[in-house]
Amino acid sequence: MTTEKKRAKMRPAAPKTPNYLTLIFDFDGTIADTLAAIIRMVNDHADELRIRPLSDEDVEELRGMSNLDILRKFRIPLVKVPHLVLRSQKELYQKIDQVLLFPGIRDLILGLKRFGLRLGILTSNSQENVQKFLQARNLDLFDFIHTESNYFGKNRALVHLLKEQDLKRDEVVYVGDEARDIEACQKADIAVIAVSWGFHRREVLRKKNPTYLVDSPEEIENIVFA
Repeated sequence: MTTEKKRAKMRPAAPKTPNYLTLIFDFDGTIADTLAAIIRMVNDHADELRIRPLSDEDVEELRGMSNLDILRKFRIPLVKVPHLVLRSQKELYQKIDQVLLFPGIRDLILGLKRFGLRLGILTSNSQENVQKFLQARNLDLFDFIHTESNYFGKNRALVHLLKEQDLKRDEVVYVGDEARDIEACQKADIAVIAVSWGFHRREVLRKKNPTYLVDSPEEIENIVFA
């Protein structure tokens, strides 16, 4: 018996009525550890972007900044953002096999599906990247994947998704790793679980007053079935 199956077998039975019926996950920084791959791509194009290659210290500093502040720091014009995002997504597709799944995410997804919950993804990444990543890891278990450009805010995309999937706000919780995830959920009036293992540091997330703030995927299941 594999370790994963042993853990699933040992996990206590969940209550019949969970706190939330649908979990919407962010992809980058929540399910997939794409930050390292993105930093490598930025450094590969450092000369073209007219910036110096990013060090580990630089990355840690960026984890405390908003997307807009990052663009200002490196003097990247807003008009270039769509092109840079599209380009990075195409390059990421070629390297998606090198991207790691965050520890504990597999067990979380399998456990939530086992209890019959509805799972979705809302991301600014491409549908091709997300599907390729999930299929390669035998995790193509999500009920929907909604992709929409939302570099500076997810509120509109989130509202579109709620309407598209006919979701009730009090039955939904969003799981994300950035301050903008929290802000979008607050504007859309839905609960949000902020995770500390992604892009923004814990203290940045805490200042935004998320509904929940967790340090491990196991805590998410505890929230859903508390």
